[in-house]
Amino acid sequence: MKRTRAFIFILFILFTGFLESGQRPKLVIFISIDQMKAEYLDWYKAEFTGGFKRILAEGTQFTNADLNYAPSETGPGHAALGTGSYPMHSGITSNDWIDRKTLKQVYCVEDSTAERAEAEGGGVSSKNLMVPALGDWLKRVSPSSKVFSASIKDRAAILMAGQRPDCAFWYDRKLGHMVTSEFYVKEVPAWVKAFNGSNWIAHHLPATWTKAMPESVYAKYGPDDLVGEMKWGGSTAFPHAFQVEKRNEQIVCSPFGDAMILDFALESVKFEKLGQRDVPDLLLISLSCTDYIGHAFGGNSHEMVDQMIRLDRALGDFLANVEKLVGPGNVLLALSADHAGMPLPEYRRTVQHKDARRILTTTEINPRIEALDVALQHEFRTTEHVIQSQAFLNYPAGAAAGIDSTSLERRVKEGLMKIDGITDVYFRRELTHGTSQPHPFLGYYERGYYPPRGNDFIIRPCEYCLLTTSPTGTSHGTPYRYDTHVPILFWGIGVKAQQVTRVVHTVDIAPTIAKVLGINAPNTIDGKSLKEIVK
Repeated sequence: MKRTRAFIFILFILFTGFLESGQRPKLVIFISIDQMKAEYLDWYKAEFTGGFKRILAEGTQFTNADLNYAPSETGPGHAALGTGSYPMHSGITSNDWIDRKTLKQVYCVEDSTAERAEAEGGGVSSKNLMVPALGDWLKRVSPSSKVFSASIKDRAAILMAGQRPDCAFWYDRKLGHMVTSEFYVKEVPAWVKAFNGSNWIAHHLPATWTKAMPESVYAKYGPDDLVGEMKWGGSTAFPHAFQVEKRNEQIVCSPFGDAMILDFALESVKFEKLGQRDVPDLLLISLSCTDYIGHAFGGNSHEMVDQMIRLDRALGDFLANVEKLVGPGNVLLALSADHAGMPLPEYRRTVQHKDARRILTTTEINPRIEALDVALQHEFRTTEHVIQSQAFLNYPAGAAAGIDSTSLERRVKEGLMKIDGITDVYFRRELTHGTSQPHPFLGYYERGYYPPRGNDFIIRPCEYCLLTTSPTGTSHGTPYRYDTHVPILFWGIGVKAQQVTRVVHTVDIAPTIAKVLGINAPNTIDGKSLKEIVK
């Protein structure tokens, strides 16, 4: 009992001491902008007048930040941001993986035991996250600190917030509501119900998404109407009309979805009194619309230009309103991204006059892998698939034909490498034990590989080759710079105005925030605190 009292007293002195001295933040806001390329801060800087402009002018910008792992996807990205651990330790290796025993697809945050909270949400939780996150570290030493997260995407809100935040909220497109599950709370807070009841979309979403600035601003960045972009209402160009019956869905592919999430986050600051009590609090926000817009139109589109302009303004308003509630000098902001994204192949070819290709997997990749499987079946005289679900190898079938595992992998690799669009193949033994043979990007895939959820082999596409099922839009997922180069920004209490050019990684953010708060991150994490933020 004496030891417990002494420990609690030490914690009290630690947190009340740094708050009274003004040396540490009362509120930490950690923002992830889904699919935000670091280059956006340079490309569109001239248009910024709000939050980005203020953060860049007053804060620390790490210009050479990288994921340092693959695949570059939303689930792994938010888990890495929140936990300071690579997928090899967090267990979140992709948005979905295939269960080896059942060959069924598993969603990274699925949880059939997570009941709906007051008849909404449910079905997802942090159950699959194998390590604690920043919010868990904070609550371990300061149980009365609050940890809240919000995003349009459930996986973003859940994985960034960690194993046991006070609550994680995400957007339900059918209802147009912010929801959660009973994994977090059985009763939805009154302020959340009030926000949902206010019908934000009806009052804030315009009838049409139009450009916020004069046409001359956008013309600098290329054409508005471009083959390869998604058609909205029959056209790839502005304006984009919202359909009343579809606006709950359409809002996510527009700047207004992020505005809604920021308004929701501000409500949490108001009604949960975040940063307004005697302990530090943590608010995690993932803004998803850059990802949806990037997928649909590409990072050089007029839609992305407008997204950055409007997001800059919304961030500026959000920060100003938070300061009014918490007080100037009491906030620390960290901003980054879960991944970046490949340029739209058609833009890169027709506007930049550089090589890029769209390769349809349904017609150009998958049939050839299936043909390779058939050929191996004939060779091994078996009726069983040798390549299963394009993820696993039937080693027993090879053994029965007198082919050892190494030889089987060699023959599979030889066949796969003949398929246009595939540059390299990595096998489980290489991803878990390394190899003496030089393999470009092997380290990226090693750090992104968690054996219990890993495939027997992983394919690396050629650079600037978009392997996709869609004739429009673009994506991400590779270890290439265009998918892994993301922003890392710090702003607020104790942060200097500076640019840092050394290589840093997104797993470094969580331990940096932990050190600012005076708490210890687990020694098993992969990230290191950034010396430019924490002396």
